[in-house]
Amino acid sequence: MKNIKRNKEYKPEILQKLHTLQLEMLSDLQKICEKYNLEYFAVFGTALGAVRHKGFIPWDDDIDVGMLRKDYDIFIQVAEKEMGDKYQIMTPEIEKKYACCVTKFQRKDTKFISYLSDKLECDQCIFIDIFPFDCIAPEKKQARKQQMITLFLDRLIYLCGSAHPIIPYTGIKYYMAAGICWCVHYIAKIMHLSPRFIYRLFVKQCTKYNMIDTDVVTSFGDGSSLKYRSTVRKMFPLKKVEFENMTIEVMDNVDEHLKRTYGDYMKLPPIDQRVNHAPYIIDFGDIYK
Repeated sequence: MKNIKRNKEYKPEILQKLHTLQLEMLSDLQKICEKYNLEYFAVFGTALGAVRHKGFIPWDDDIDVGMLRKDYDIFIQVAEKEMGDKYQIMTPEIEKKYACCVTKFQRKDTKFISYLSDKLECDQCIFIDIFPFDCIAPEKKQARKQQMITLFLDRLIYLCGSAHPIIPYTGIKYYMAAGICWCVHYIAKIMHLSPRFIYRLFVKQCTKYNMIDTDVVTSFGDGSSLKYRSTVRKMFPLKKVEFENMTIEVMDNVDEHLKRTYGDYMKLPPIDQRVNHAPYIIDFGDIYK
């Protein structure tokens, strides 16, 4: 079982190139959204970077954006039609070997392969993560059930692609969890469970209450999904903030979003807790040649 280092330090010139390209990608994502009147908003580390640093968190290596499901569905349909020469959308629905529930907006002809995803048998490029936001069940018991099912399916889809996830334990607990993951991975292979099949179940659970329009939404697939929740009326209208050399959108209640996600978010974490995606292969193709 490998020990994955998630706070690997980049060479400054490599991280600068990565950030420059990701800003270009975000600008292109904005153009698509503007053309189709879609609303996106920075979330998680990107929202934190915008508020605390007016740009990237200095050690961060990706961009996170959210969309309400109705806008997300349209974006997925039109992105490659608009900019398919440069970009591809990666979901298990589109690429059956992609064993991850997070949607990626990828720059073609680049490579970004981390120790988290080195077993995936699909294109892995420099990316922006896109998180659809769906309605949470109106009752607490239903909401907890929705979170647990989506969390289970998210983990199961990952184990379809790899027997070696990050395990946050040590000692006997680590080896027990590692053994369970190994068994689940190979049982899934024997049963021919595909990431695409599980992803469809995942999306069905995420969107289960969207027709009810509870006004409370989150991005599912995480053990803290309910903590990330927000009411749509507080999220909108979106507001513009500075991000490096451009302007991006964040939730109107971005302070609430960041406090729910990170607590005292203006305080810098210790060096050993400054997480990134720990790439061991990064290739910009012909972009900087």
